[in-house]
Amino acid sequence: MIVSESASALCWLVMALVAHSPGVLLAIAFASSVFEVPYFPASSAAIPNVAGKDNLSWANSLVAVGRYAGLTFGPILGGLLVAAVGPEWVFVANAASYIVSVVLTWSVRANFADPERDQESAEAYRGVLAGFRFVWSDRVLRQLALSFMVFIVGMATTIVADPVLADEFDTGSFGYGLITAFWGVGTVVGTWMGRRISEDAEARWLVGFSWLVALTGFGVALSPWFGLVLFWLFAFGVTDGPTTVVEQNLLQRRSPDVVRSRVMGAWETLMHGSLVVALVAGAWIVAVLGPKGAYAIGGVTGLVGAALLVPMLRWLPEREAAVGHIERSEPMGVAELLPFDPPE
Repeated sequence: MIVSESASALCWLVMALVAHSPGVLLAIAFASSVFEVPYFPASSAAIPNVAGKDNLSWANSLVAVGRYAGLTFGPILGGLLVAAVGPEWVFVANAASYIVSVVLTWSVRANFADPERDQESAEAYRGVLAGFRFVWSDRVLRQLALSFMVFIVGMATTIVADPVLADEFDTGSFGYGLITAFWGVGTVVGTWMGRRISEDAEARWLVGFSWLVALTGFGVALSPWFGLVLFWLFAFGVTDGPTTVVEQNLLQRRSPDVVRSRVMGAWETLMHGSLVVALVAGAWIVAVLGPKGAYAIGGVTGLVGAALLVPMLRWLPEREAAVGHIERSEPMGVAELLPFDPPE
């Protein structure tokens, strides 16, 4: 995590020096993105050890609130800085934020890896593809991945649709900014709601709110007024937030410590791969069906994705440890099958 953030900070400092050379700037920005990638799987994998498995919802909610607050308010701050001091200082400010992140990471006094992890079981999870194999072998994570990929392929086409949607209502760049802001604030609210989700209720939150996310797509598609569009996009964020918290809870709880970061990396690969497909498809869909048509298609794929999650109501909560996580020859009692100590 520290190496990743330090390298990214260096890239942004160099970008400040070449801010007016688009080709070089693009190449360094690409390098920065590559350096940033390992941070997210590593930090997500560390959360169960730093926060404790009983505090997963609280921890993942807090992390998600910070992430979406940054995505919402960061562009606003960046725009103000560009107008006031120019793009070079925006790059410097971003580099400074990475350095602050390095210091904060360094200051954490906790074990990022489980000190009691079973090193012998690590042999079962060798290789960079172990994360993909684990996701495929676990029926809950496999079904969750399939559902979320369907969701993203349809719903993420709306990223392409949003600026066109703002133009349709004659609100221009200001309306586009409002679309992003209302979605972002809604997601902050939704992820904050997720801090109280218990393990027993995860399936209900995941399935129920997934159906609601799909319905917001139809809401935008049928909205005759821009104000109503903003309402539905705020609702989109609110209903999507809890599913994000449950997603992280399941990934962290079900994957053994020795392979968890690679599971997170595999998950990010699958989700971002789906996002690329959605963006390419979105360019065609918006051109043919318009922005509201894109939201309608997002609603349809959202319903399909939500339907794929229905089996979770039968499968969860699953109290037994993940497949291959416990290797013992002697019989185990019910309490020993739990992946963490049961409550008093």
